[in-house]
Amino acid sequence: MAAYEFEVQTVLPRSLAVARGAASRAGLAETILELLDPVWTVLREQGLPFGHNVVVYPQGGLMNIDAGVEVFGPFQPSDQVQPSTTPAGEAAMTVHWGDYASLAEAHIAVGQWCQAHGRQPAGPTWEVYGDWEDDPQRRRTDVYVLLSPA
Repeated sequence: MAAYEFEVQTVLPRSLAVARGAASRAGLAETILELLDPVWTVLREQGLPFGHNVVVYPQGGLMNIDAGVEVFGPFQPSDQVQPSTTPAGEAAMTVHWGDYASLAEAHIAVGQWCQAHGRQPAGPTWEVYGDWEDDPQRRRTDVYVLLSPA
């Protein structure tokens, strides 16, 4: 497993346009891509300013996920695409560099960090995907977990 560095941040909610779905760990990547398709269609049709892809999900086997994109203004929701936000509050954060297939390592490391530092997760985790890189080793994903008050 890669070495991860952690920091605790007070995070503000990020406005998102999301599609909701459920996936197993094995089908997570495919489900995320399927959910992002209608989000990008809405954003392009409405000409909205946007940021990075974001996935918000709880820990567990079968995951209800929100897969979406940061938006910088209001948009017209559709049947599939709704407004949402990332959690706000104190969060532990680490950066994962590399292929998305190894992102689970970052989530395991976050759990180990929480345990080692006596911190309890308070809810969902989320990933903010950096700009696309053809070289998988240059792909950045910020991984967050909301923390219970210390």
